Amino acid sequence: MKSKLYTMLMPILKVKDLDAEVAFYLSLGFELSYDDEGFKAIQYGDSIEFGLSRKADVNIEEVSRHFTWQIAVNSVQTILDICREKNLEVVQDLKKYTYDFGDIYTITVKSPNGYDVVFEGDL
Repeated sequence: MKSKLYTMLMPILKVKDLDAEVAFYLSLGFELSYDDEGFKAIQYGDSIEFGLSRKADVNIEEVSRHFTWQIAVNSVQTILDICREKNLEVVQDLKKYTYDFGDIYTITVKSPNGYDVVFEGDL
């Protein structure tokens, strides 16, 4: 049997306000897995890990035109409830998409640095 060459995708997002972005993800239930000056790693279980790097001159509007940050979840409603409880900015409320295989729901939340974070999954 051939071994698995690629093991995980670990993107790094550039942000102006590193502390605010970390607090945003922690409020959604993620954990801080690495903490260094100017760089933090965020994790959820074994399936999600990404970095946040401080960059004072990052143009989020430009980045957002070419990049969609989407996270699959078991319950979009639970994420929506957390967002309301934590006063996170929901920019697209619950939306339903119907496919041959069933219904998928999404919401879009604005991170403190301006990234649109799409949560997708079952209701």
